[in-house]
Amino acid sequence: MAKVKFKVDDMYMNNQEPVSKTILVVDDDLSVLSVIKCMLECGDYNVLIAHSAESAIRMVERDDLAIDLMLIDVLMPEITGPDLAERIQAIRPHQKVLFMSGCTESEVVRVKVLDRALGFLPKPFTSDGLLERVQNILDPPVQRAAAASAQSQMWRVE
Repeated sequence: MAKVKFKVDDMYMNNQEPVSKTILVVDDDLSVLSVIKCMLECGDYNVLIAHSAESAIRMVERDDLAIDLMLIDVLMPEITGPDLAERIQAIRPHQKVLFMSGCTESEVVRVKVLDRALGFLPKPFTSDGLLERVQNILDPPVQRAAAASAQSQMWRVE
C-alpha cells in the first residue's frame, strides 16, 4: 500500500487565512475610485482609496500601513501621476506603481509613462483585465510558476 506524505504550509497549520495584498488607488474621480475599489475587492484585495495626491501622500507616510501596489491615474488636477509616484518613491523607494489613464494620446502619458516603460493600464478596462495586470505585478508569472512547483512538491506518494 502506498503511503502519502505531505507538507502543510505553516500558514495553514496556524489556521490563518492567507494575507491579502493591499492596493492604494489614486484618482480624482470619485466614481472611478468606487468602481475600481469594487473590482479589486472582488479579487480579494484590500483597497485604500485617495481622491488627491495629498491624501495619497498622507497614507504613504504612515508607517503602520503596508501598501503592496499603488494604482495611480496619470492626469489629475494638482499633479501628474508620474510626479506623484516620484514623491512617493522618495518616501518608499521600492513602492510598486501601476499607472492608468483614459487619455492614451496625452503628452504626459507618452513622455512620462510609455517612453519610460512604466506599467500602464489604459482606461476603460475590464475587471478581469485589471485583476490580471495587478496579479502580474504583485505575483509575476515566473514567481507563480515557482510557487506552483513548490505546491506540487507538497504531495508525494511513496
